[in-house]
Amino acid sequence: MRLKELYRCIACASLVAPTLVFAQQQPEIEEVVVTGSLIRGTPVDAALPVETYTTADMELSGSPSALEFAKGLSISGATSGESYYFGGADLTGSVSYNLRGIGADKTLSLFNGRRVTQNTSVIPSIALSRIEILKDGAAVTYGADATGGVVNFISRDNFEGIEVQGAFKAVDGSDGEFNVGILGGFGGDSTDVIWAAQWEHRSEMDTTERDFSSQPYGVNPASWSDLTNLAAYAARGPLPAVPGNTANSEWGPVYGLANDFTDESCNAVGGIVDASRGFSGCRYNYIPYYDLVSENDIYRLFGQVKTEISAQHSFTARAAYSQVSSPNVYGSPSQPVIRGPSRASGAAYQLYVPKTNPYVDEFAQRSGFANNPLYAVTQGFTPILYRAFAHGGQDLFAENGSHSTPREIDNRFMHLTAGFDGELDIGSGIFYDAALTYNQSHTTDDNPDIALYRVQEALNGFGGPNCNATDLSTDRFGTQNPAAAGTNGCMWYNPFASNFQGQPVYGLSNPSYVPGAENPDELVRWLYNDRYQETVNWNVTADLVFSGETPIELPGGMVSWGAGAQWRNTKEREVVPNQEFNGSQPCAWPEQEPNSPEAPNFDGCTPDEPGPFQFFGTNIPDATKQTQESVFTEFNLPILDSLYMAAAVRYEQFSGGLDATVYKLSGKWDATENIAFRASYGTNYQAPGAGIVAGENTSGTTNYTRAGGAWRGSQTITRSDIEPEEATVASIGSIWQSEGFTPGSDFQFIVDYFDIEVEKELGLLANVNLIANSVFSIPPSGSGAVPNDGTALADCAHPLIDRVTFNGGCVQGVTTASDFSEIRTDFGNGPGQQTKGFDIQTSYGMPAFAGDLEFRLTATKVQAFDFTPTLLDGFEVAPSRDRLGFLNYETIANAISEWRGNFTTNYSQGDHNFRLSVQYVSGVKDERFFNEDGSRVGDAALTPAGFQPGTRTPFGPSTYGVDGEDWIVADFHYTVNLPAETTLTASIVNVFDEMPPASRQELGYDPRIGNPLGRTFEIGLRKQF
Repeated sequence: MRLKELYRCIACASLVAPTLVFAQQQPEIEEVVVTGSLIRGTPVDAALPVETYTTADMELSGSPSALEFAKGLSISGATSGESYYFGGADLTGSVSYNLRGIGADKTLSLFNGRRVTQNTSVIPSIALSRIEILKDGAAVTYGADATGGVVNFISRDNFEGIEVQGAFKAVDGSDGEFNVGILGGFGGDSTDVIWAAQWEHRSEMDTTERDFSSQPYGVNPASWSDLTNLAAYAARGPLPAVPGNTANSEWGPVYGLANDFTDESCNAVGGIVDASRGFSGCRYNYIPYYDLVSENDIYRLFGQVKTEISAQHSFTARAAYSQVSSPNVYGSPSQPVIRGPSRASGAAYQLYVPKTNPYVDEFAQRSGFANNPLYAVTQGFTPILYRAFAHGGQDLFAENGSHSTPREIDNRFMHLTAGFDGELDIGSGIFYDAALTYNQSHTTDDNPDIALYRVQEALNGFGGPNCNATDLSTDRFGTQNPAAAGTNGCMWYNPFASNFQGQPVYGLSNPSYVPGAENPDELVRWLYNDRYQETVNWNVTADLVFSGETPIELPGGMVSWGAGAQWRNTKEREVVPNQEFNGSQPCAWPEQEPNSPEAPNFDGCTPDEPGPFQFFGTNIPDATKQTQESVFTEFNLPILDSLYMAAAVRYEQFSGGLDATVYKLSGKWDATENIAFRASYGTNYQAPGAGIVAGENTSGTTNYTRAGGAWRGSQTITRSDIEPEEATVASIGSIWQSEGFTPGSDFQFIVDYFDIEVEKELGLLANVNLIANSVFSIPPSGSGAVPNDGTALADCAHPLIDRVTFNGGCVQGVTTASDFSEIRTDFGNGPGQQTKGFDIQTSYGMPAFAGDLEFRLTATKVQAFDFTPTLLDGFEVAPSRDRLGFLNYETIANAISEWRGNFTTNYSQGDHNFRLSVQYVSGVKDERFFNEDGSRVGDAALTPAGFQPGTRTPFGPSTYGVDGEDWIVADFHYTVNLPAETTLTASIVNVFDEMPPASRQELGYDPRIGNPLGRTFEIGLRKQF
């Protein structure tokens, strides 16, 4: 088929209902079933707003990847899939749709109308015919998870022969990206078989390859931490005979402070001197150790059999398998210490370096503390705050020239479905569709962290896998045997600046380095735990649907009906083999037991069972299951030839005695030959997932705004009173379709208004950042506003104060936002959200210059996006909030742009097709730096703490990423049909090499909106045999 003719077909099939028809030569398009209805034969111009994208049309746009397609939709919100360690490293390469921006959990993904995993990487794009996107709530049709809409991937019905595809994308700063695939098919009179295989690869790109992810501290301080291996130490006197539960009662009196660096040695390794805490620190930039794009491979297999059993019955079976592999997702060389083996709570003073440690003397001499008269009676040193590996990197586990500790993540998915459909009896007019669907996801994850009690053992001279020294005293945790320290396989750990040669990413030398003072690889490896875990989720869904016509005839035709039932069983199981990680060791030390802090025998391990790791928590493996059963019915009512109505209702019940009833009404009125109106109103619901376990305690980490962006611990307790969340979805729209201004031209304009309101939303009752902002709400002396640099004072009488774990307790007027290590919140039915806006779609096509020219615009204008008040323990943590046009750093669905749109100009002539497309996403402000009245905060809150390198001059204010920038990208694609059924596509994506909008986040941009690649050059080839 010539490209000119092909494009005409594409333009017809890919636009939203009603179908746009070109001129007189337009080939007839077979009617398809619209996503969103139970009734067989529902036409494409029904009342529901559905966008359809054919694979032929996507080929003319360079065959975008699943991630590029999802992020490019105007109705999408912030979308996962890019490498973003801080937003979920396990989501790398895993694309989940977030329609309307209300959360990916509220968008239902289907494969040929059957439920599929939320991670749509399982979908074999080479075998697809089209993608249908229902921009309306659909819980009444499909059950839970469809409040924001439905994405339905529809495979080809038949294909004969062999088709091979391949494409390569040249990316500056990496080895590029490629994908290859093969599609095969054969058939006879009654049976069609299709099979396919695909491989997609992304190469690693370092953060140093882009300026926006390599900004200096004074421009973007988000990726700089004050918890480093160049620390300030407190010199300690004699150890108390019986250790207590405070730093002084455990480690002894403080004799003074000693720094493991000078201003010059800190700057020499790229650090920033910061004295804002009352003691000197050396901040380090951890982002050079991360990936901007992580290496990622996606493998897909697909098979489909469709056969006619008889004249009225057919059988279909499909199988899809996918593996998303990210072998090295690089993070920080090591995580900071936020909890540890000390009996005192918090992040401070968690380790003790005895004076007998052979590396202490060099530290004391270099720091000058050896000249202090009290050094003679000093017995040890405790770092105030600490991180084992920072400025010097950590090469032990790294590959390919990297210098940090990677995670290894592997996601595997399986989708199996088999079913029968047809007419119950010839001429009966009653049709059926019965199917059984099985989905399985299997995730494995290595996420190493240091077991900090092992560091303490090694500081005492009892480190390493071959150390078996006898403990001679039970008065203190760990091995107490001074004569055996550092002997017979026992090793000393060097915590000081003398242990690393330099900053490896930038090749900076460490003036404090002492050759031979490095920690042995064997010892370092022993400190770490892989924290390996497996998570398996599988569900089985049985669907049975009947449809037909009733004997009732209305002026517009016969009333049709659909009815059915669905049964779904979901199970989830975690496998955590390591005892340090699976909760078998609930405390920092193996011999510790959890206890109440008020108990007389309390020894530092709290009832929440923090585990042995310095940063991450433990994971007690769960095995859960859930059953859902539902019945539903739908009626199509052709009231007049020009007026169509539909009504549907669904009842569903879940395990645990929960249930929900939802309904939906929709209609369409053809007012004239060219003008139509449509509307819908319905209720939706979201069921608690199978993995939700009442009382479960989940430990994690969070970037706290009030603490100057520092990462600290977070705890989430799952409540026992969880109910299904509820939602109402309404829409009303108009459609104009007519001939254009010239003969043979066509014009279409569609506008839809939507309104979605979610109540009792499943999630955090209050984000821990909101709790921190509420507790640390007192400006420090001399400040008129509450700063976000860690100096805000705590309200020690706050109603939520017991949810904060402090470094030594809360003292009014003294304790600041830098003095806590963890905040606890609850998971359950939290605040709701509401969004309103308009979808706009228009196109104009006409013959031009011996070819076809078309202009197409798809846009979404969000009018409002609000959160209801946030309540926790009866206290209003935050009032209702306007999220529109903001980054929404602390919320689940993240940035909400006011405008998103795509404009395409397409010209086709003969075998040639030219396409220019422009994507627009309006900028978002960072609400962390704006007052409630909309004004930007003062310079003090925009000024990074610390001193400019080589000076004691403070930094000035920085507005990097604060005000928001629009994202505008133009792409050009050329497609040509070559002889021998071969198609070539060449693309320049991001023609003007635009960098993503600046954002005051660690990577310097928001990966859920922008693209880090810059201008790329792509070439693709498709060949049929």
